Amino acid sequence: MRKLSGYMLGIVCSLLFVVGGSDAQAQSAPTVIREGIQIGALGALRTTLPIVASKEGLKFEIKNFSDSSATLRALAQGDLDIANTTSQHMIRAITEGLDVVWVMGWGGGYNVLVARKGFAVPANDSVALKSIVDRRKETSPVTIAVPTGSLQNAKLITYLRNVHIDPDRDVKIINVGFADQPRALEAGQVDMAMTLAPFGSLAIEKNGATLVKHLYGGAYGKQEVGFIVQRKLIESNPALVQRIINAHVDAMKLFVGNKDEQVKYEMMYSRFPESVVNMTERQFLTYDWRTNVVDLKLMAHEMKQLGWAKEDVSAQIGKSLDLTFLSKATGQSVDALSHW
Repeated sequence: MRKLSGYMLGIVCSLLFVVGGSDAQAQSAPTVIREGIQIGALGALRTTLPIVASKEGLKFEIKNFSDSSATLRALAQGDLDIANTTSQHMIRAITEGLDVVWVMGWGGGYNVLVARKGFAVPANDSVALKSIVDRRKETSPVTIAVPTGSLQNAKLITYLRNVHIDPDRDVKIINVGFADQPRALEAGQVDMAMTLAPFGSLAIEKNGATLVKHLYGGAYGKQEVGFIVQRKLIESNPALVQRIINAHVDAMKLFVGNKDEQVKYEMMYSRFPESVVNMTERQFLTYDWRTNVVDLKLMAHEMKQLGWAKEDVSAQIGKSLDLTFLSKATGQSVDALSHW
C-alpha cells in the first residue's frame, strides 16, 4: 500500500511538472505582432525592434507592402496589428470611414525635388525655377516625374502653386515610380523628379542630379509618417496596444536624436550605397515619435483643395488620434506629444 501510494505520488508530481512546465512555456512564448511597412522603408526601426521586443514579450513579424494604400487595406481587413502610414493616407482613411487610429509619429523629410544634370536651377530659388518654366511652357514644357496620387504628388502641386507655377498648364507632370526616377533623370527623359529622399539622394550621388527643394517644414509640414492601429484593437486589448507602443518607443530611443546611430541601424537593412544612406539620414530625414497634429490638419486641407477628398476632414482629426499610449510609454503629456 505504501509502495502504491509512493507510486501514485510520483505520477501526481510528474503531472504537476508537465502542466506547470507547459504553462511556463506558454507564458514565455512571445506574442506575434504583424506590422505592415512599405518595401525598403523604416530600416532603422526594422533593425531595432528585434533588440527591444522581448522586454514587452513581443515578436514583430514585418510584412512588406508596395505602397501605403496596400498597407492601409491590410490593416482595415484585419491582416495587420499595426501599420506605418503617411499623413495623406491617414486623411484618406477618415474620408473613407475606415475606423483606424493614429497612435504615434515617425517623422518626416521624405519629400525631395531634384533636377537632372544640366537643368540649371539653383537650390531653393523659386524665382529662377519659374523663369525657366515660363520660358519653356509654350514650346517644350518642363517635365516633372512623380507617382500619381502619392504624397509627393500632393506636395509637388502645393509647391508649384505656392511659387505661382500652374501645375496643369505651365509644366508637364509625368507618372514615374520612385525606383525609375534616377534613371529617367540621368537619361534626360524628365527635367525634374519629386521623389522620396533615398531616391533623391541616389540621383544626386550617382546620377548627377541636383537638389531643387527639400519640401519639409513651414508651408509643407513635417509630419509625413506615423503609425495606425484599428480602433477595435484599442477597445478589445488596450494592454497589447500599450506593449506595442512601448516597444516602438524603446526601439526609436536607440537612434532618435543621434545621426550616427540613425545611419548605423539604417545601414543594417538598406540596400542603398553607404554614401546615399548618409545623405538621406543626415540631410533629409528627421525621426520623432511625437505628432505635429497641425500638419495632419494641413494635409486634410490640401487634399480637399486638390480634389482628392470630397470634404475637409481636419475637424475630425482628433477623433482618429490617440496619443495616450504614447504618453504612458514616454512619460510626456499628450499636449507635449501633439507638436514638435
